[in-house]
Amino acid sequence: MTLRRVGFGRRFPRAWLVPIGALTVLLGVAATGRLSRSIAADLIAWWPVWLGLAVAAYLVRDRKVGQLRVSGLVPIAALALVGLFAWGHVVGWSIMPSAAHRLVGPDPTGFQDASIEAEIDGVVVISGGSEFLYGVEPIKRGGRVGIPDAAEQVVDNFVSVALHPPPDPGLYSYAGWALTLSPIPRWSLTLGGDLDAELSDLSVESLEIGGSGVVTLGEADAETPVTVTGSFRLVVPLGAAARVVGQASVPDTWTLTIDGASSPGGGEGWVISVMPGATLRVVEG
Repeated sequence: MTLRRVGFGRRFPRAWLVPIGALTVLLGVAATGRLSRSIAADLIAWWPVWLGLAVAAYLVRDRKVGQLRVSGLVPIAALALVGLFAWGHVVGWSIMPSAAHRLVGPDPTGFQDASIEAEIDGVVVISGGSEFLYGVEPIKRGGRVGIPDAAEQVVDNFVSVALHPPPDPGLYSYAGWALTLSPIPRWSLTLGGDLDAELSDLSVESLEIGGSGVVTLGEADAETPVTVTGSFRLVVPLGAAARVVGQASVPDTWTLTIDGASSPGGGEGWVISVMPGATLRVVEG
């Protein structure tokens, strides 16, 4: 009597364990909060790809080209597609549903002054260079922050913008926002969260920061108030006019004053007010 092997190895080709394992790891990373849950929506949207792989695997299951089993190529293609899927999700490929979750403001032309309020319990990355008045894209790591709604008010050549995250973002929850601003208007900024703000390319009239992180300033053409609550490292240009009101760690070249410290630059510039309980380190760069 001849015994036939049965079991997992015969019923299910082992080559498929690699792409399936890679996809499982990817979803596991999202489940642990290291990637956005929006990856699930992208995964569902790719159903034609996954169906096509299954059909291809069935059609070529017994085919050979010489000594080469064609069926062994399908799991390799599946692994490549899982990698392509992961890359497309992270970079915001346009065919991904999660890529549509972004926000842009109006044309900045005609606005001389603008204010924006962006305060969340998450990461906020700020930079200049937007072709719109402002733009918001998600930071596609795990988190509880959704793409905001924007409340805009316009009076003549002044516009104010308040960004508010939705109370329940569902699957489309992220680590925070990447916020880009137009360099055209003069900005009054109210920012809160885990900040990484590069403001040297922007004209800033006033700045309020809360939370923690790093904020890089440019030159101030006039006396410009900065209010600090939380814990921050503030980078000011070397030789820029700046003074601190309150307790802060400042460069050795600065002069201690009755109420704080002053940079060697002198003249009008940044006036940095450190609120009670806040921690500030000022560096030049």
